[in-house]
Amino acid sequence: MATVPAAAVRTTPLLLVAVLFGAVAAFFASQALWPLTAVAVAVAVVVLASGVWLSGHKSREL
Repeated sequence: MATVPAAAVRTTPLLLVAVLFGAVAAFFASQALWPLTAVAVAVAVVVLASGVWLSGHKSREL
């Protein structure tokens, strides 16, 4: 039986959200909706950064 690290459990949903917003950004870019593309990319970057911060912050607390 394999065990999954707690950090992976916490950050996997954030990674999925970031990928979703990346796909949305790609769609908006293909439609030449540049302001919406910028917003979707910004959200994806913030979600990824928060996931990295969360995994580092929680690992230092242990």
